[in-house]
Amino acid sequence: MPLIDFQQVHKNYPLGKTIVHALQGVSLQVQEGDFVTISGPSGSGKSTILNMIGCIDTPSAGEVIIHGTQTSTLKDRQITALRHRTLGFIFQNFNLIPVLSVYENIEFPLLLGDTKDDPFKQWSEPEKRDWINYLIRQVGLEDYAQRRPAELSGGQRQRVAIARALATKPTIVLADEPTANLDSVTGDQIIQLMREMNQTLGTTFVFSTHDPNVLEVADHVIKIRDGQVEQDYRVKGQAEG
Repeated sequence: MPLIDFQQVHKNYPLGKTIVHALQGVSLQVQEGDFVTISGPSGSGKSTILNMIGCIDTPSAGEVIIHGTQTSTLKDRQITALRHRTLGFIFQNFNLIPVLSVYENIEFPLLLGDTKDDPFKQWSEPEKRDWINYLIRQVGLEDYAQRRPAELSGGQRQRVAIARALATKPTIVLADEPTANLDSVTGDQIIQLMREMNQTLGTTFVFSTHDPNVLEVADHVIKIRDGQVEQDYRVKGQAEG
């Protein structure tokens, strides 16, 4: 069973007296452990696809199935639970909380669960601390754990954002243009870091990008144009990489 399954997904947005057809019959599948890039020109539908996977938006027609769950049938509380336990998000503008330290920003998602059966509520403080410190080491910020975002470079902030996205041990991490606000060298380092985390933790990464260099490390490439899948292929040898 695919981890992510789009079945003839359409998404229409009203714009004044016209209708924008953002997605037009998109069908795609993503397997667990994939490192997927969704590429295409601006306005092609990349971000709309990520919003569908992240349950931020719903299809006008068709089905989006995440981890065996048909998302259009979920109520708000169920969507919140799915996001918290299954999905992590990395934003191009980082979206860190400025008054919190690196450690506290990474810890923050673990404090959001509001149900008794939330797995993170059952962690002891030492277990939680060990996990956060592990993530800080993995993204190379051991010496910056107590610094606030304003004291970090753009690349360091994005490393915090990656660690925060992984804090809840999600099955899927979504990244919308994660290198857009970084220089090319730092952007390449961030992509390599995400690839390493994909291989180390087995987390599925799905991200949109304009960066052609990303195609060199992806094992699954989906190219979108005018709201339709133009190409969808796997890169031989990358998955074993």
